[in-house]
Amino acid sequence: MNRRTRRASLVLSCLLALGIVAAIAPYLARANNSKQLSTPYPYLAGDDIAHRMGFLFRVTAGLAPAALVDYDRKAKTIVVEIIGSAEKTDGAKREIEAFTATIKDRIVPYAKERHGITLEDRDVTLIYFNDGGEGASPYEIVRRQEGKYVTPARESSEN
Repeated sequence: MNRRTRRASLVLSCLLALGIVAAIAPYLARANNSKQLSTPYPYLAGDDIAHRMGFLFRVTAGLAPAALVDYDRKAKTIVVEIIGSAEKTDGAKREIEAFTATIKDRIVPYAKERHGITLEDRDVTLIYFNDGGEGASPYEIVRRQEGKYVTPARESSEN
């Protein structure tokens, strides 16, 4: 009888657990922002060029740092955020120049051919972040904006 009681108790517990899971499953599966996720979102030429650029950076040999590329619809520029290990401005600039060369060689012709856009320096901002090391947050070293290098005020005060 003791064995039967344990078995019955186990079966009852399993049925109860299944009932609870079945009762809350619809709530777990439903997205709270399903309406927002269903909102139409136009795909712009800038989005396409940024997507192409990001893909190219991932497959291009020699561009070791990670890069996140996005089209900033408000500023109407393509923003490339490069995360690398360079700690000094000169090293970060060298990394940015490698990305800039790839943009000029591969993305500028694509933008012209595909969209009829003459991509210029003012259309792309490249921001180099040091990865921050172990456990630290990335921080900006330098950016290339409208063809000119801009150093954050924080670093200027340190030098």
